[in-house]
Amino acid sequence: MAKPRDDRQRLLDAAEASVRKRYKEALIGRAAKELETPSVFCSTGSLALDRICAGRLPGGVPIGPRSGRVVHIPGEWSTGKTLLLDEMFKSVIVDLGGLGYCSEAEGTRDPHFGQAIGLPMDLLMVDRPGTLEEAVDHFLEWHDAVRAKDKAVPVLAGLDSLDSTTTERASEKGLTEGGGWHYGGGKGEVLGAGLREIVKRCSRYPTTYVILNQTRDNVGVMFGPRKKSTGGNAPHFYASLELWLTLSPLGDVRGPYRGTPLSAAQRKRLGFGPADHGDVVGRWVRARVTKTKIASTLDRRADFYIDFERGVHRWGGLLQQMIMEGRVLVREDGTAQHKAVDRETGEAETVEFKTTGEWLEWAAQHPEAVA
Repeated sequence: MAKPRDDRQRLLDAAEASVRKRYKEALIGRAAKELETPSVFCSTGSLALDRICAGRLPGGVPIGPRSGRVVHIPGEWSTGKTLLLDEMFKSVIVDLGGLGYCSEAEGTRDPHFGQAIGLPMDLLMVDRPGTLEEAVDHFLEWHDAVRAKDKAVPVLAGLDSLDSTTTERASEKGLTEGGGWHYGGGKGEVLGAGLREIVKRCSRYPTTYVILNQTRDNVGVMFGPRKKSTGGNAPHFYASLELWLTLSPLGDVRGPYRGTPLSAAQRKRLGFGPADHGDVVGRWVRARVTKTKIASTLDRRADFYIDFERGVHRWGGLLQQMIMEGRVLVREDGTAQHKAVDRETGEAETVEFKTTGEWLEWAAQHPEAVA
């Protein structure tokens, strides 16, 4: 015998039907049906970074399956913000069969990294707006045109970068009259109004909007944060995920020295440094989760590696993450133990490694062990 329905259920059914009858475009329904936990992610190119974004692997930036989010990525110069965005564009277009839209306000983007990582340039739309208002309006118009034809295709949009945009007030009147020097030319107010419209699109479709931003020294602050980002508080409030990028203590990586070997006396006489070294070929960057509504990874850090010729290194930094989580144990003799659990049988297996290379080779063959 079927269980009689609660009177509250009938009351909700009647109220929902009344709203839908009067407001045809209303998106209203039970939370159990309307709300979702993100389960589709686009990769940043780094497994370590993907892990702190989603709390697991496969992870990365959430984009659905039905609702996307706003993501804010402020960082210091030369920390790979544009490259991370290109990696996410590639993941959405190639892996998820979606589309990419880039508001190129900085004017420094070139096809080098995109081509190096295999980003399909013909499926990435690039807009060069004159003002922040234009960047928002152009994207909303483009997005509405796409959604009129296809409501399910994943869309990743990126603003590169917020710090490089200007408002109409500052653009038309000049920096001094428009208050650009003192108040950012009204950028915070414009961005707040724009994000109110953007989050509506992100909540209704598989659309994720990534805001790249630059950081500045917070001069005169004694007890607060030493760094700040432009655009006021709007990016922090509206973002579901915020990643703060800085240079990692692991530093830069140099290639082999290709010049003539010199003695200490010759280096001193010629004005060289104390040691021979090659060119910088890569850089380690540290990401910190400063806000998240995606996973319980607040304030978690991860180091990832950027190869200047090949893009973001997929495996760099993941072993350190597994050690911090207690999934990999390092003994005094330098060997490591990875605790892997078989999902089908539930049996635990401990695998030993002597070098990082051995662990990487094993992890590549057993991706489920690092999920």
